Amino acid sequence: MTVTVINDNAVVDNRVSNDAVNDSVLTTKGIDMLNDLCQPPHTSAGPYTVRFAQTLEEVHAAQALRYRIFYQEKKGCPTLEMKTAQRDIDEWDDGGFHVVVLDTRADKQPTVVGTLRLFYSECFAPEQHFYTEEKFDLSRIKTHFGSALELSRFCIDPDGRGGVILMLIWKYAMSFIQDNNIPVMVGCASFSGVDVDQHLPILQYLYEHHLAAESLRPEPKVKDYINLTELYKPSADWQEAQKSIPTLLRGYLKLGAKISDAAIIDPAFNTVYVAIYVETQYMLTTNPNLVTHV
Repeated sequence: MTVTVINDNAVVDNRVSNDAVNDSVLTTKGIDMLNDLCQPPHTSAGPYTVRFAQTLEEVHAAQALRYRIFYQEKKGCPTLEMKTAQRDIDEWDDGGFHVVVLDTRADKQPTVVGTLRLFYSECFAPEQHFYTEEKFDLSRIKTHFGSALELSRFCIDPDGRGGVILMLIWKYAMSFIQDNNIPVMVGCASFSGVDVDQHLPILQYLYEHHLAAESLRPEPKVKDYINLTELYKPSADWQEAQKSIPTLLRGYLKLGAKISDAAIIDPAFNTVYVAIYVETQYMLTTNPNLVTHV
């Protein structure tokens, strides 16, 4: 299996360190804040163990995996600072909770082969918002539910995409949500490539079957968005469209995920994405088998 390990010789400039994780300390705000929350127990399947990152070194390893997947594999456009560090870094990393799957067989540790970042609204710094809110207004959701958890930066090593790592991450995140009584999940559902025509079947399917109610619908904050209402055309071939739904999004949809009526083209990640949310109480009652506690 191809693995990602921490590069102790990586050099980062001041902007990278200040925007994300400060290399002069051995922890992050997110790691410290987890001490005040309920954390699911470490869970293993074969050689893989899932838990929250406990050290700065493990956060760096997760960022390095993200860099390789988002920019090297999927052809995104990293900043110069990211290229220098060989890590995907942003301002939400320091306060985020990084779910990591570790391959215990590797000689070098930490070896991160899967990761998902969680960001809890109760841990916002002053004037901070979710990553999703860079492009979408989530005020309706935040007002209605009070608190929320954002899920982002999910990726798995290409040699570990057989299902075990995904399931470990999924169950761990769902357990954290249940244990801390978080009422709603928010985030983005992304599709590789910036050619909107390529994604029309799946976008139209999501619009018809999973559009959020107007009272909770995320609204675009930018002018250059894709209006799904204008693009929508009823189609009888939904079965074909469903085949292109990414595995993680497929899971969210089974739990009642709802989407925005707008999509955003993101050249930096070479994707088109929509905003989504999942109501916790609804998901626990509609498909409890998918949210079995670890």
